[in-house]
Amino acid sequence: MLVSAVRTRNGREVRGQIIRLIVAGPGSIAGRYPSGNSGRTTMPLNATAKIPDDLATLLKLHGIP
Repeated sequence: MLVSAVRTRNGREVRGQIIRLIVAGPGSIAGRYPSGNSGRTTMPLNATAKIPDDLATLLKLHGIP
């Protein structure tokens, strides 16, 4: 997402992605990440979203909770 933000020269998204790398990276390692979060700055760091049924099925098939 950071690379995409840089390529599109979206300053708000670049800043948001850098913050996410600092804050959300360690949270993900610790297993404290919100399910279904897209990773874009338009979605708050701690917000969850419903994973579409077709993707949820694929994730379960591959053993991803």
